[in-house]
Amino acid sequence: MNSVPSERLVGSIVFVSIITNYIKRQKAALGAHRTNSKGKKLKAKYLIIESDDWGAIRTPSKKALEAFDKRGLDLGNSVYKNDSLASNEDLDLLFNLLQSFKDSKGNPLKITANVIMANPDFEKIKASNYLTYHYEDFRETLLRYPAHENAFEKWQQAISEGLFMPQFHGREHLQFNRWLKVLQSGNEDALFCFNLGATYSGKADYSFMEAFDWDHSADIEQQQVVITEGLSMFEKVFGFSSQSFIAPCYNWDPKLEPLLLSKSIKLVQGTRYQFAPTGKFENYQLIPHYFGEMSKGGLTYNVRNCFLESSQYVNKDWVDSCLAQIKLAFMWQKPAVICSHRINYIGCINEKNRERGLQDLKKLMQTVLKKWPDVQFISTNQLLDIIELN
Repeated sequence: MNSVPSERLVGSIVFVSIITNYIKRQKAALGAHRTNSKGKKLKAKYLIIESDDWGAIRTPSKKALEAFDKRGLDLGNSVYKNDSLASNEDLDLLFNLLQSFKDSKGNPLKITANVIMANPDFEKIKASNYLTYHYEDFRETLLRYPAHENAFEKWQQAISEGLFMPQFHGREHLQFNRWLKVLQSGNEDALFCFNLGATYSGKADYSFMEAFDWDHSADIEQQQVVITEGLSMFEKVFGFSSQSFIAPCYNWDPKLEPLLLSKSIKLVQGTRYQFAPTGKFENYQLIPHYFGEMSKGGLTYNVRNCFLESSQYVNKDWVDSCLAQIKLAFMWQKPAVICSHRINYIGCINEKNRERGLQDLKKLMQTVLKKWPDVQFISTNQLLDIIELN
């Protein structure tokens, strides 16, 4: 029997592939229209880059990644393959690129950097036999990482130059109750990663990252303490209060919102849906939001409607898809709010990862300035001021 597919069979496979991709594109376009159709309208073309995870640990070094690989941990779709605290070189290259772009009013391209204020104190946790969680200021963590000793000073310089605007992402990017339970159980992979200074479990999921998910509703009270302490740290470190908040993995309980309001937060960053905890990981109540929506208490919601995540799905043309999303946002008179996580600009683990992220950002902004020369580069807190004026 001839094992070579017939021309008719090959043609059918190609046809099905074309139709499948067409349906996917149509669904994506419909979703984008739904995201932008509701909410406030702004006449000017505003572009915001919201970037999460600044200050949070992932993989400490190339040596640690090699150890993960050698052990055979599941790194297939994990952020731990590329992500780490941004090194001196990572920051220099990113900030130089941001500075090279100016909008119609002469403002540089800027990043709203959503910051995690603390990381686990591994030594103290181990000394407690994994029974008690302890944390340290992210600036202390930076000093122990290779080629990161000047990172915070570079942050401060970029803030003064209007390139980098910190906002609050959380005290830590960690559901530490779950993590401690796994460590206490003697899980060998989790303990292996712990000894390398990482919170990875060897599974490519986000169960440890969802800081404000809960397994028991009584955890909400603990989360309120975490937010209060984190916001206090933020103000002491940066010298000003954060006006916005973005929950790790877009996952938070609505019962936390009154506390946010009482602690200077006016705006919540997010996507079309809020993933409200139900007590079971990956089983959430989806709460829809739209741009400019206001909660009963007075919180404003901002919705990310564009995505530039070059570190994911490396065969995808992120620039092309993001440009299409920007076009739709402006068509609906919405700000183009680009979600672009820190991982896209990290090269201290994998230089090719950083190269791709910077190249995509450069190409995107070159095209944006040609297509929409009247675009204005702003940060999320500036967007809040514009919303309030309107």
